[in-house]
Amino acid sequence: MDTTVQERGVVEAGRRARPEVLLEAPESAETAAIWDILEDAGYRVSWCPGPEGASPVWCPLLGGNRCALVESADAVVCALPADGPCYGNVLAGLGRLHPETPVVVQAHARSGAWHRLHGPSAARRAGSAAELVECVEASLHFTR
Repeated sequence: MDTTVQERGVVEAGRRARPEVLLEAPESAETAAIWDILEDAGYRVSWCPGPEGASPVWCPLLGGNRCALVESADAVVCALPADGPCYGNVLAGLGRLHPETPVVVQAHARSGAWHRLHGPSAARRAGSAAELVECVEASLHFTR
């Protein structure tokens, strides 16, 4: 039986009881739904709208700098538009500047599929809420 982080209620050495997930996604109803999925699974969630879209923010990753939001997170869920001009550069910056932080990406919004970028197997997942949580949990397990 699979349990969520919240159900376990265990504090591992050097880890917070509720891991923090940085959700990097434009402001939208879909982003709010992803936030709720992660929060319902017991994660603390922080948010960055990314460097483009309706409410863009300056992205230190694009300038070759580490990101304070990523540094405070245990994992990143990236749901930026795959066809956006900064998508590949943000992912490259995450891998180069924060190789210790697992990243789960939305393969493409239409299918809702998710896959892990970091870890021993970059497993592609279908798009259900449970499978998103499974990808995040597997990524966190890999870093522990």
